[in-house]
Amino acid sequence: MAEIVKTLLDPRKITSHLQGVADVEASWSVAGGAYGEVWVHSGPNGIALNTNYCDHALVEYELWDGEPPASNWDESQSGSICLTSGKICAISCYSGELNYYEEFDLGHRSHEWQFRAHRKLLNHEDFTADIIGFALFKLQFWSPVEALQPASENQPTHDFRTAETC
Repeated sequence: MAEIVKTLLDPRKITSHLQGVADVEASWSVAGGAYGEVWVHSGPNGIALNTNYCDHALVEYELWDGEPPASNWDESQSGSICLTSGKICAISCYSGELNYYEEFDLGHRSHEWQFRAHRKLLNHEDFTADIIGFALFKLQFWSPVEALQPASENQPTHDFRTAETC
């Protein structure tokens, strides 16, 4: 069974216009972003996240040693992403000003990751009225199964931790 290697709940509340999470060293491209019914969309070095017009958001990151078990969050989507540095952070933008939040290090450069994004939109039924319009995101990352398989005697050795796979 897969286990969590490390986790980070960014303590700073994202107060406006979360764009998503992106590699801290590379430019990111998520053509079209995440709008309307599409609330998560990945592209090179970034994952666009749609808060559905919520004023505030929190992002939690998890690194797993394998695919995490199913979760009971309201909404979940899976995908893959190639990250240049292996370090990511949430990004918000308001009136042309970019804000960068706490960095989460996945530990491997130029690596293809599997991810699962979870989203919960809180409202007055969940908590008090002062946090209506609050989006919670949990992003879980793990290496693809084939990258972790030991090489057979007839195949060349492949070290996923140092390979340039992006």
